[in-house]
Formats: sequence, C-alpha cells, structure tokens
Amino acid sequence: MRFGFGGAAVVAFLATFASVSVTAAEILTLSASEGRFKIMGGMYPRYLVFLKGLDASTIKTAWVDKEYYAVLDVHEGPEAGQSVIMTLKKSTDRSPQPEWCKTEGGKSFEGKGVTCLKGAEGFTEQLRFKTRVKFADSAAALPAELQNRTWAEYPEMPGRREFEELGPFDLHIVLE
Repeated sequence: MRFGFGGAAVVAFLATFASVSVTAAEILTLSASEGRFKIMGGMYPRYLVFLKGLDASTIKTAWVDKEYYAVLDVHEGPEAGQSVIMTLKKSTDRSPQPEWCKTEGGKSFEGKGVTCLKGAEGFTEQLRFKTRVKFADSAAALPAELQNRTWAEYPEMPGRREFEELGPFDLHIVLE
C-alpha cells in the first residue's frame, strides 16, 4: 500500500495524538477547616461560600475573571459525603471575588451579616466567594475527576439550617 505525502501526514498526525496522554483539568483546591454555605438574600441559586482556616499569605484575591465551575465537598456533619456544583461569580470593582472578610463575628459566625467589612487589620479570617448553585445534571460539564459525587440540590443544600456551620470541606475550582 502506497501513501502520498498527504496520507503520510495524516497517519503521523493520528499517531502523535494516539501517544499523547490526556491531561487532567487544572483544579485549584482550597481546604477549609470550617465555614459557611449560605443562601444570599433568600434567593436561590445565589449562595455565599465562606472558608475559614486558610493561609491568607498564599491566597490571591480578586482573580475571578469569568464564571468558573466549582465543587464543594462536605467532609463532616449532617451533609458529610455530599457535594454541590456551582459557578463562581465574576469579580467586579465593587465586589472582588474572592475577598477576605471578617463578616460574622469571628470564631462564632455571629452578628455582622454577610457583607465583607473593610478598613481594619486582620480581615483575613474568612475567604468569601459569591456563587450560583447548579443542579446535578451540570456534572457533565465537570472534569472526570470531579464527576463521581453524591450531589446535593436545592432545597436540600448544606448550610440550609439557620446558623449552620460546615465542618472541614474542600472547594475545588476548575481553572481550565
């Protein structure tokens, strides 16, 4: 069987891709020691995610330049083993995403609401993301390593009980 230059190029092209391994998506994982997953203004699908226990010196803020997919994996508490699919809201001048906050009274998450307070030292105890929660059928848009989860959907979401705090959880953000 004889191949011309074009046929040889096609065979070489296909052989090259057959030998290249498929790379995993770039995923940023933030592991919180505790936090909140709180509905924003009582309006589904808008939620706020507060992460505590992160090192502020290693976390960049105001970087969300588009709606990235993210998965929140709950490790302890009533929703242990459940996950939530969401997209991160795009950063704006008035509302950088993510943003370091001191919002709800420090260690006990009490009193000051969900607005990030500015202008004082030590406002790095909580990292806040504004999000839009997705239904489980959105899992098809996620990379393979984030698809096999037990998905929680509205109205049965983690953090739905008043003043509920989440124990340790991971927030996986799909960057690519």
